[in-house]
Amino acid sequence: MAKILLVDDDKIITKLVALSLFKKLGAVCEAAHSFAAGKALADANVLDYDLAIVDYNLPDAREGEMIDYTIARSIPTLVLTASFDSDTRDQVLSKKIVDYVVKRDIKELDYLESVVRRLLNNRTVKGLVVDDSMVYRESMAQLLRNQLLVVFSAENGVEALRVIDQHPDIRIVITDYSMPKMDGLELVTQLRKHYKKDAMAIIIASGLGGASIIPQFLKAGANDYLLKPYSTEEFICRINANLENLQMIQTLKDHAQTDPLTGLYNRRYLFEAGSTLHASAVRSNFRLYAVLIDIDHFKTVNDTYGHEAGDQVIRAIADKLREFFRRKTDIVARFGGEEFCVISSLESEDNLPAFLELVRAGIQGITIPYGHHKITVTVSIGATTPRTGTFEALLKEADDLLYQAKNSGRNRVCIA
Repeated sequence: MAKILLVDDDKIITKLVALSLFKKLGAVCEAAHSFAAGKALADANVLDYDLAIVDYNLPDAREGEMIDYTIARSIPTLVLTASFDSDTRDQVLSKKIVDYVVKRDIKELDYLESVVRRLLNNRTVKGLVVDDSMVYRESMAQLLRNQLLVVFSAENGVEALRVIDQHPDIRIVITDYSMPKMDGLELVTQLRKHYKKDAMAIIIASGLGGASIIPQFLKAGANDYLLKPYSTEEFICRINANLENLQMIQTLKDHAQTDPLTGLYNRRYLFEAGSTLHASAVRSNFRLYAVLIDIDHFKTVNDTYGHEAGDQVIRAIADKLREFFRRKTDIVARFGGEEFCVISSLESEDNLPAFLELVRAGIQGITIPYGHHKITVTVSIGATTPRTGTFEALLKEADDLLYQAKNSGRNRVCIA
């Protein structure tokens, strides 16, 4: 849960902001209405705050002193202001703030919420700055750090590829064009062999912006182009726009691949990824196993306690399955209704019957609170480890074994 220091002399604004951020992001705001009160909170809790939202003009600090104070204590600072003339804008942007929001009307709260959401998300986003100029490299890296990104640097394309080999989850790259050893255009070309635009954003930041150069980069796979010298505000806007695009694409992917109730993969993803994993297993001569898990007498749960209770039972079992199946290659999916499916590789040291018995017993040991009730359930499990056949045949055999477990009295594992 994020903790935010909120300093604004308008008590209505602070209440609205605190309520909005708590409801939409689960963030907890501690509010102060003056520089003195904000300073006291910052001094007492400096290590606790993930972010500060600070009004530029306070009754006892009319020149942004509270902004300087939170920045000096290494609290990432977002500025609120009621008016924003060019002089104030330049003064605010000269500081190491993360962004600013103008308080024109209540609609700005939606924008503020989106900015805070992005900043909190940025804490797990990795970025790479590539430039042979130490001045530009450090300047861009600092601007990214101000946006709360985890930042790496490289002097040229060759070094950049080494960094990305070590950190393949880098999501955004800002690179110069003209560099020794490997220039920006070749770097973009190499990166796009492994990373699509929806996996990594690449922004060119160069003083060379001729009519023939920019299209070359865009055709090679760059997402955006930033002409040096750039303003701090333009840099931030382009970075944020590209990160937001990546996030929107990821959200769409998640919605297409995951079950909304449990957060597990859905049936569609199971068949897509499972077929790919099965084909890889056939080529590489390693074995997969398929597990189908069905909640026993689930209709009785719904009839006795209601469908909301049934949903809680399904979520609880999904959480337990995540605990048991934690390999990176494991596919854990909600197969439909009260049924789950797991596809995993069979290692030589695996004792699959004993492991699946632990899974069965672990689920039986769950107690799901619902109102004044405590619900317990059991599951039946069918599992198979064939060496041949199609992915669909793998699932069919697991389903037959699940049916066998059901007909044998339920709450048991049948494996072949």
